[in-house]
Amino acid sequence: MICLHAASAIVLPAAVDRASRIFKADVMPADKQDSRSMEPRQQRISNHMRAATGPVENVSLWTILLLAAFVAFAFQGSRHLWDPDEGRYTNVAHEMLTLDDWLVPRLHPERPHYTKPPMTYWAIAASFAVFGNNEWAARLPNAIAFVLTGLLALGIARRLGLISPALAACCWITMWGPVAAANVVTTDTLLAMFETLAVFGFVASGIVEPGAEPRRKGIRLMWLGFGLAFLTKGPPGLLPLAAIVVFVLWRRRSLLRALFDPLGLALFVPVGLGWYGLVIRHSPDLLDYFLYHETIGRVATGAHHRNAGWSGWLTVYPVTLVFGSLPWIIVATLGWWSQRKVAKVAGENAADQRRFLFLWIALPLTVFSIAQSRLPLYVLPLFVPLALLLAPAVASLIGTRRGIGIAVTLAALVAVGIKAGGAHVSSERDDFVLAAELRNSADFSDIEEIVFIDVPARYGLRHYLGINVEEATSTPTIREKDGYSPPEPVCAELASPEHKLWLGRTKRLGEIETSFAQCKHRLENIGTVRKWTLLRSLPAEEPDAPGSG
Repeated sequence: MICLHAASAIVLPAAVDRASRIFKADVMPADKQDSRSMEPRQQRISNHMRAATGPVENVSLWTILLLAAFVAFAFQGSRHLWDPDEGRYTNVAHEMLTLDDWLVPRLHPERPHYTKPPMTYWAIAASFAVFGNNEWAARLPNAIAFVLTGLLALGIARRLGLISPALAACCWITMWGPVAAANVVTTDTLLAMFETLAVFGFVASGIVEPGAEPRRKGIRLMWLGFGLAFLTKGPPGLLPLAAIVVFVLWRRRSLLRALFDPLGLALFVPVGLGWYGLVIRHSPDLLDYFLYHETIGRVATGAHHRNAGWSGWLTVYPVTLVFGSLPWIIVATLGWWSQRKVAKVAGENAADQRRFLFLWIALPLTVFSIAQSRLPLYVLPLFVPLALLLAPAVASLIGTRRGIGIAVTLAALVAVGIKAGGAHVSSERDDFVLAAELRNSADFSDIEEIVFIDVPARYGLRHYLGINVEEATSTPTIREKDGYSPPEPVCAELASPEHKLWLGRTKRLGEIETSFAQCKHRLENIGTVRKWTLLRSLPAEEPDAPGSG
């Protein structure tokens, strides 16, 4: 901890001042670079910012890397898997390894699962294959993505010529939202990394810079990033492209054609669309499923029951963005007035930078707000531009290199403390605890599968018990169509040869027994765990033939 504090207090502040000098040389007009021509008030502001952002050393990249790794990997495997997301993603990864099928995601060998493209499943499965079946391996892809996103944020800040690029990266690395998200097994941290990679490519192309000739390597990197983002979460991965196109139309209209570089598009098509083409070729009805259920259904209807309605976004996104950007949103708000004064000296190029960052936040947020499927982690990629906007105001308020080093160190320790505290939070969604309770209540020596009746399955049990987990429905009307492949009827499950442990809601036990009787099976009650009754199925007893005995 002392080493981290020292590195942050000495090297990190050194990092931001070099960017200040780059900013002054490359962004400010030549007639204003001479301090003698500046007004006294502007001179004081410039000196104040330079004092807060000392020179960048070559080791600053390593400082950011070490800080990001410290936050990302600390306590990354300490918390058990929680239902539903972590159990579902890890279960699909286990199925990929067990079946050696990396093309079709599956919740069960007989149940394809196409709600997300395969990138996240591939990453988790590869991690399991190398590091074993443990929570640390399940979250390793997110930890790596977190570190890389921090470095990309630093690269974007430098390319944009921001006053405090290293501080911008540190703000993102220690924001509560990205830190918490990286400790949850979902697609969103990987998505944030690939979207940030795409924006880095765009910024590296030089299109944001007035009068610069576009660099085609940057454009092609942008399309590669968008292809990987599309392979991670589909159409939402292209939302930053809307901000890029609007910015180019607004400020660099003559360069719009260069944005759609043929080789860049040639990269995007196989990377982003290749998997979709393969699975649609195998199952043509998937085209309708992807377009209507997974795209139009999420945008235009409340079918997914995720904070739909005209006001649903108000209950999700403002709270997520404010609390997720702690502690820096408070510091930046207090220093905003000072940052606004510096902006008056910054010039037109700096104004374009801010315009682009605002578009990067505002356009995706508008789409998320209009769409009827809304969850907090949808806005995770927006914390990168938010950190880039907040960092100068943070530097303006703190005002000294030592102060910035101390603030970043404390923020990193708080972020790691949040992860450590989360590892000790008890929850009924903890699949490890549920697995232990089931082991204590049933003999698993011959059980090959766990089946949940008329309720969502706890797929994380697969990780801890090593057996398949599935859902079944006792009546066709009890569950609406769930994704591409709905749960099978109970009778179909009973026809398969595996020895099963059935879990049904205790309050619906009578209805479940009736449905089993219709399938010519009876149930043996072997115990109760929480709200579920544990059951075994037995063939129905044949009635005695007339005259027998």
